[in-house]
Amino acid sequence: MVCTGCCATLDHIVTYLFKTLHQKSKKGTVDLETDALVKVMKHQPSILQQMLATVLNIIMFEDCRNQWSMSRPLLPLILLNNEYFGQLRQQIISQQAPDKQGAMAQWFDSLMEGIEPNLLTKNRDKFTQNLSVFRRDINDSLKGPVTSSGGGSGSEMMTS
Repeated sequence: MVCTGCCATLDHIVTYLFKTLHQKSKKGTVDLETDALVKVMKHQPSILQQMLATVLNIIMFEDCRNQWSMSRPLLPLILLNNEYFGQLRQQIISQQAPDKQGAMAQWFDSLMEGIEPNLLTKNRDKFTQNLSVFRRDINDSLKGPVTSSGGGSGSEMMTS
C-alpha cells in the first residue's frame, strides 16, 4: 500500500514536470524560470536520473508486486530523461553475458515500441503492456541456466 502511494505521488510530480516542460499554456509558453520544481530539476538532473534508475531496477530485478503502480511514473521519467535512459540501457546491456546482450537489447527495443513522447492514457496503457512483457522476459532470462561468470546477482546489475 505504501509503495502504491509513493508511486502515485512520484507519478503526479513527474507528470507535472513533463506537462510543464512540454506543453504551452494559454498565454503561449510556460514561465519555466518561476516554477520552483522545474528550476530544481534543471539544476539537479541527477535527482530524476536516480529515480529512473531506481524504479527501473525494482521492476527488472526485484519481486515487484505493484507493477502497474511502478509503471505509471516510469514512462514520464523515461520521457524526461531520454538521453540518460539510453545510457542506462547501454550500461545494462553491456553488463549481461555476451550471449544475452542481443536479447536484452531487443527487450529494451520492445519496451519502447509503439510508445509516443506523450502521457496520454492510451500511450501509458501501451507502455504498461510493453513493460509487462519486458519484465516477464527479464525474469525468464534470470531463471534460466546459471553459469559461473563470477558476477553478482541480478539486483547488482544497475548500481550507480
